[in-house]
Amino acid sequence: MGKYSDYVLISDMDGTLLNSKREVSQENREALRRFTEGGGNFCVATGRTPEDTRKFLQGIEINTSCVFFNGAMLYDYRQDKITKAVTLQGQKWRDFAAFVVENFPDLCTQVFTAEVCYVVSQINLEDPLWEKATYEHIFCPLSEVTDKEWLKIMVHGELSLIRQMVAEARKMGMDEISNNFFAADVCYEFVDKEASKGHMLKYLRQLPENRGRKIIAQGDYGNDTYMLQMADTGVASGNAHEDTKAAADIVGVTCDEHLAAYVIGLIDRGEI
Repeated sequence: MGKYSDYVLISDMDGTLLNSKREVSQENREALRRFTEGGGNFCVATGRTPEDTRKFLQGIEINTSCVFFNGAMLYDYRQDKITKAVTLQGQKWRDFAAFVVENFPDLCTQVFTAEVCYVVSQINLEDPLWEKATYEHIFCPLSEVTDKEWLKIMVHGELSLIRQMVAEARKMGMDEISNNFFAADVCYEFVDKEASKGHMLKYLRQLPENRGRKIIAQGDYGNDTYMLQMADTGVASGNAHEDTKAAADIVGVTCDEHLAAYVIGLIDRGEI
């Protein structure tokens, strides 16, 4: 049994594991190396796709399943397979997407499946958003993807329009079938009611390699809050939103001050 054999560390990516340069610092890398070599299990929980996330984690051992699509998928890099997926079932989801596309043409509406992101709104292909996009995406009409298995809907655009769209979503009863939240300041997401980073911790605990281990979760944003609450110990980064800090057991250093190294240091000192 290694020093960290009783622990699982699960980390959000942007604003948590990644610093403001969108890099995993050398200090975090070294601490994570010690952690996994000492028997600890490490994974990430993110709104990103598995392929988009992989490039940030080169050289870091991921030894249990990770949470993707903000809780719609649990995926095992080691076996290159989906451990669990929570899809958007029913016509109401298709009707809602069609409503957003028709009534909010200035918002960019995206439908994610396990394989690819479908951009289903009529948008400006010259938008700098697509130069920065790090996930595979296809531009096509919504009608071409209605029969596919959806994992999440993401809407990107001006904050005032997003707020109008969210108000309409509530009138349509989307709160009854979805978890919906800001994933970034101008990015709003809808996943199934039973999908979230926090919901997926239940399944992460049940995996053979994690049974009996203490789960430590670290995050910075509203979509991390329930995960921090469901973990045995929730750690908010120093740059986290105030609501996320309030939900955490510990408020740590910022993402630019090597949060993962800080948390592993707490284990070393017996403070977790």
